[in-house]
Amino acid sequence: MKRTMMVIGLALALIPAHALAATNTPSPSATATVKATSTPTPKATATKKATPTKKAPVKKKKNPIKPSPSPKWPPLGFKVMDNIYYRTPSVEVMMNVAAGNSALAKAIAACKEFSCGRLQVASLVGCVYWEIDSKVITPNPDLAGSFLTMGMLRTLAKKSAEKEVVTLVLPSGELYSGSIAVVPTGITCHQDQTTEKVPSNTYLRR
Repeated sequence: MKRTMMVIGLALALIPAHALAATNTPSPSATATVKATSTPTPKATATKKATPTKKAPVKKKKNPIKPSPSPKWPPLGFKVMDNIYYRTPSVEVMMNVAAGNSALAKAIAACKEFSCGRLQVASLVGCVYWEIDSKVITPNPDLAGSFLTMGMLRTLAKKSAEKEVVTLVLPSGELYSGSIAVVPTGITCHQDQTTEKVPSNTYLRR
């Protein structure tokens, strides 16, 4: 079973008390004598220093990890045919996706040498692998508005889950030229296993 479609173009104090005692001493002369009684000097008392109380460590609240939001569906800016969604992404989109995908970044680097196409695909159902058929074209110098087909490209891409957007580079065997374009002509979401090498790119020059 397979699905196919055609495609155009961020933290005490101690206060001492002093006592004074008065004593009357009998005398032959009626003279009253006052004797001073010494008062013992209170000794200084050592005052214990208050021991600082250690504050209990503040436990940090753990923020629960929120699951990643589900991708929007249907994906914005995509065309659809037979439950297959597709679009030609901008260079900026390609570079953003490649920032977290080393395999895609490597594929993009090869486009400095060869002419390549760009494509994003997704499906309502999971695909065991993708098959993209493309043609490599260049303007016809003899007829304005028309193009010459230089060759045919067949791309096999890895499996994908349902509603997963797959970003692809379609590398031709033609050296880079601003006048060469790689145009997808057919997209197939296969549900059957294959003995062919996946991923792979096969280019046949005319």
